[in-house]
Amino acid sequence: MKKRYFILLFVIGLIALSFVPFIQPVRPFIQLPGEIWPGSQNWPVIGTLLGGMTNTFASTLMAWLVVIILALTLRAGSRTADEVPTGFYNFFEMVIDGAYNFAENIAGPKVRDFFPWFMSFILIILITNWMGLIPGWDSIGFWEFKPHFEAEKEIALIEEGLATAEVEGEQAFANYVAGLENRFGIEVHLEDGHLSHETEEEILHEIEHEFDLANEGDLRVDGLLFENSLLVRAAGNADAEADLETDEKGRPVGYNDQAADWTIVPIFRPGATDLNYTLAFALIAMVMVQYYGFKYLGARSYLSKFFPFIAKGFGQEVAKNPIKAIDPVVGLLELISEISKIISFAFRLLGNLFAGMVLLFVMAFLLPIANMAFFGLEFFVGLIQAAVFGLLMLIFMVSATTGHHGDEEHH
Repeated sequence: MKKRYFILLFVIGLIALSFVPFIQPVRPFIQLPGEIWPGSQNWPVIGTLLGGMTNTFASTLMAWLVVIILALTLRAGSRTADEVPTGFYNFFEMVIDGAYNFAENIAGPKVRDFFPWFMSFILIILITNWMGLIPGWDSIGFWEFKPHFEAEKEIALIEEGLATAEVEGEQAFANYVAGLENRFGIEVHLEDGHLSHETEEEILHEIEHEFDLANEGDLRVDGLLFENSLLVRAAGNADAEADLETDEKGRPVGYNDQAADWTIVPIFRPGATDLNYTLAFALIAMVMVQYYGFKYLGARSYLSKFFPFIAKGFGQEVAKNPIKAIDPVVGLLELISEISKIISFAFRLLGNLFAGMVLLFVMAFLLPIANMAFFGLEFFVGLIQAAVFGLLMLIFMVSATTGHHGDEEHH
């Protein structure tokens, strides 16, 4: 079958998603932090250190795996450098040469130090961004009973409230416990300052019922054709009083068109849609900027950019030109600017990628056929944002290694 027929079938499928109610996409549940995989909170290391595996962290690990495989593959190809390079190795060599020449025009001889960081950041961020465009990447995941999930979060907040009230004193602690009893209509029993198991189960049940009444889920279970294996969009509001039989794992049994208490936690979500990811790269980038500033200019010369009064001959310069007395204020502004670069780095990448993810979700919900255009847009947005991140880091490195009068000290 010719390629154009595959494209035609793809377009027809998107049109069908737009107009066939049964297979319309689920309305996306959008939140800024990465979602935790259900059950991963109890994992030995991940659960203890990170509180569970988030889908953004899992996506980042996959991106690193791709980068490592890519590096090993290209390294193997470099051993045949005496032959004429072909295929993917030839393409990637062309990309590296082009990027190196571009960076050299900006950094000059310093490019040997800066280029590994410049290219590595672009490559990792680019792969992470483009992974989000793989169909199903951020839409296939674990199904989760939303009231129970929300109730568990509420229990954690209650435990934090108990700990805070205990620090504030006996009266504050007693008032907090009384407030819990009034809210849930039960007698609260404590064990070592924490909710007893029985009380926690009662509160959990009450909170589940509250969220169940709110009908915040988006999904119903289709048990007629797919034997509980498919979650599709719920038609209208859920009937909070509907009694849905569940199996031993708590999953609905049978068909109930009004069972809209479920949501999907994607297995993967683009790493750059999580502030932890973008902030980590921003911190690493700015730490290396400071490192190269100290390396090329020396500690005193580099710090004099922010604290001019420690520079040699500052007093004599002020005596000759009193306007120089405002240099410490200018240096303080430079220091604030240096710190603000971290915020700028982190939120620029986060804002663009998170907005792109939301755009694709919303268009898939409203008119899936329109995503053909928006996928192309987000492809270039992912490329541009990776390039901008690497380019700004390179420019900051060059600026940090240049003295006030262009003089540089190489140590």
